[in-house]
Amino acid sequence: MAEKETDGRFEPATDTRRAILRAIGVTATSTGVVGTAAGARSDDAATSRADGDLVALTHGVASGDVTATSAVVWARSDGAATIHVAYAEDGGFGDVGYERTRVDDETDDAGHVRLTDLESGSSYRYYVWATETKRTSRPPLSNSDAARDARSVATRLPDGVETATFVTAPAPDDEASVSFAWSGDTWGYGDDPVEPPFPGLRAIAEREPDFFLYHGDTIYADARTPAGKITRDTPIEDALEIYRSKYKEMREPPSSVAERTYLRELLERTSVYTIWDNHEVINNFAGPVEPLMPEGRRAFREYWPLDRDDTADPGESNRFYDSFRWGKHAELFVIDTRQYRDPNVDRDSKTLLGDDQLEWLKRSLAESDATWKILASPAPLGYPSDSWANSAPGTGYEAELLEVVDHVQTEPVSNLVVVAGDVHKSVVGAFDPDDDGTFEFVEAIAGPLGAPAGRPDDLYPALNGTEFFAKGGYANFGTVDVDESGETLTIGIYDETGAEQFSKTIHTDDIDARPTTPDRIESTFDDDADGWLVSQNGRSDRPEYRGTDGDPGGHVTDDDSQGGVAWYYQAPFKFLGDREAFYGGRLRFALRQTRSDEQFAADPIEGGDVLLASGETKLVYEFRGKDGNPGTEWTGFDVPLSADADWIDLSAAEPFATEERFRTVLANLHVLRIRGEYRVGADTSALDTVVLSR
Repeated sequence: MAEKETDGRFEPATDTRRAILRAIGVTATSTGVVGTAAGARSDDAATSRADGDLVALTHGVASGDVTATSAVVWARSDGAATIHVAYAEDGGFGDVGYERTRVDDETDDAGHVRLTDLESGSSYRYYVWATETKRTSRPPLSNSDAARDARSVATRLPDGVETATFVTAPAPDDEASVSFAWSGDTWGYGDDPVEPPFPGLRAIAEREPDFFLYHGDTIYADARTPAGKITRDTPIEDALEIYRSKYKEMREPPSSVAERTYLRELLERTSVYTIWDNHEVINNFAGPVEPLMPEGRRAFREYWPLDRDDTADPGESNRFYDSFRWGKHAELFVIDTRQYRDPNVDRDSKTLLGDDQLEWLKRSLAESDATWKILASPAPLGYPSDSWANSAPGTGYEAELLEVVDHVQTEPVSNLVVVAGDVHKSVVGAFDPDDDGTFEFVEAIAGPLGAPAGRPDDLYPALNGTEFFAKGGYANFGTVDVDESGETLTIGIYDETGAEQFSKTIHTDDIDARPTTPDRIESTFDDDADGWLVSQNGRSDRPEYRGTDGDPGGHVTDDDSQGGVAWYYQAPFKFLGDREAFYGGRLRFALRQTRSDEQFAADPIEGGDVLLASGETKLVYEFRGKDGNPGTEWTGFDVPLSADADWIDLSAAEPFATEERFRTVLANLHVLRIRGEYRVGADTSALDTVVLSR
């Protein structure tokens, strides 16, 4: 079990490097720098023996979760030991800090050391070593010019001592530029995983960004690698060791596979914010119902420098979401889309973030005064995946996505940029969900670094996206650069060699999340499908767009070769959100069928003819009389948005919706669906000119 200890700071020294060397038991001679564990002079031998010999560090070091005044250092020793960290501003001559922690097999000999009272916007070098005992040796240091050069010292350290660097964040009021890189998806996927080395990690290291955002699937626990493979049948008592071995092989691969992965080299040059996604446990898991999650979560905590809970020691909390401020112009919001999510079953409303995290995210985005709000979501918001949005039946968490987007608009949250991974391709786009002609947010997707790459698909149509760039079939990473003035943010996409594939600079006036207050919302389908989807049709999830034969102009259409269950056209986000002002208004549209024989009346439980939903509350409206079904020519329908029109409340004891329930649904409208299927068996339906008016 890790035991946290500190000796505070060393005495001030005129030469920082000498003080650090004294801390790690290094003596300088006329012939070079010599470690106590590798041939100390005879007059230092007694001190060396008394304080314990060095214990090897096995998998490099890492720093992470850096703020303006703190950082966490991670290391793993070869057995129970005390891990020591000495640190100072790189190239400076001030005080030298020192912290330590005790580790054993309870944490797989991995430990975390928090460094505090750091200077903002500064470069730090730290040295890590381990000893058998709690004390650290500090033998005298002879006068030698050899100890004065930082690079000389770093390259001539004794065996068992590791050194690396990081930069602290600028202070929140500091006008400073910020540069970082992000990607994920390394060493895995399927029974024939991509193997190291991963050149993209080296290319990122060579850029020396302020930090690296390791954006999910840092291991593939469920892929066959030398460390093993997690399956649904893996006993829980065996899972932890497989998870741990996966993290170890990512830092130190078997020699039969590769000499290196380049992860250690990257972690030596910059700090990291690490996010987990599905493959840290098992494919597409939902945390609350996944029996293997506690073991996968434990290993993730053990092997990354996490510090996201003020009430816990680094690496000991299960809270993986937090925000990190980088100067006046950038704030990074890291979220967890796995630990709290509902199972991805066919429901109109389910949570991806959980109530606490969702409220934290909304509050934190609204309260931030950073010029740019950068949301680090493992899976994209505007691109189909198993997470935020997917138009296929039984997938997606669109209701919660709408809540976040609606919050961004109504607060409003200025200059929101989403960086994502997960889908194994690079895509950059911007989104205008309320169709007012201005973008509410920009999203950039990057990856993989070491997993098979797929081909791009369309953006999630309901969010009204504009695609700037899309490329698949290659390993890649992304970068974000915020300029010192804060006026611009530049997104870059690079292949694994570091060659630029795409770059786009966004100005603060390119994004305007302020809400519109329309009296009328419509889809005329004159140019495209306008983001409409299809729900509950086993054949498809997106309608076909046709530019002619509408009422008038173009229209959307879909067919079903099976029949028997009513399927629906589903409205895009511009119709949704807070629409209480439309109570007492009208919903108008036109429908047409290819054939009108063998028609059936849908059971209200299936959604009636029009469905309005907010969470689990569902109101349906049914057309009555001989003209209740559409004909083979365009048939217009006019639906009153009022409880007086006998809307059926499927989620209440009373059969008909009250005005209070109706207004509540409209105030937070998550779903608007219009029935497309009216015929038993194979059928073809068409929809045109949907108008929501007050």
